[in-house]
Amino acid sequence: INLYGHSKIGNRFVVFSGGKLEYRKAQDVVIAAFRAFHARHPDALLMLAWGNQWPAIMTTIARSPYVEGAPTARADGTLDVGAWLERNGIPAGAYIDLGMTPNRAMPEHLAAADLALFPNRCEPGTNLVAMEAMAAGVPAIVALNTGQRDIAGDDHCYELTRQRAVEPYAPYDGTEGWGEPDVDEAVALMERAYADRTARIRIGRAGADFMRRFDWSNQIAELLAHID
Repeated sequence: INLYGHSKIGNRFVVFSGGKLEYRKAQDVVIAAFRAFHARHPDALLMLAWGNQWPAIMTTIARSPYVEGAPTARADGTLDVGAWLERNGIPAGAYIDLGMTPNRAMPEHLAAADLALFPNRCEPGTNLVAMEAMAAGVPAIVALNTGQRDIAGDDHCYELTRQRAVEPYAPYDGTEGWGEPDVDEAVALMERAYADRTARIRIGRAGADFMRRFDWSNQIAELLAHID
């Protein structure tokens, strides 16, 4: 499916998920939430960019209580995400796998998205992919934990606030401050975004405005103020 130049893919409701595939980034939660959402809304389409250059980390996703196993690698090193999704209840035709997408192509892919979902358990930075989606005006659901707290705000994104502690799991031996998101809350926010297009567009625009102000001069000044 060629996304270039399209603001929508037919009449599908496109949910974007991005970030290298691993337990920390919680693509298993995305699968569980989208699986339930798609059962209610067959027009939903999951657009994913989960390419991972570190396959040893990718296998940590098998730790999940929501999915079975992990994708296998093809002969060329790419991940067979589609077969794994279908084994875990996401039917063929309900997803688009963007693979290891060049960064320069992402704006055109994000232009097709109605909503982005980031239930990440931990981000030591701020979650760059979420920032890119928000900067592109895509309304985002963001888990309120770790570095993502710097980009969240209920006036410019949908916040996942119901979270539990995450048990340490090699190679993630230090999980203090991580958040185990609530799948039901993620589904509820997806339903809220789906039902209210006007509010969804407003949140997307507010997220883009927020990201325009999230620059080095403002953030360094805020950091120095906290240090002082």
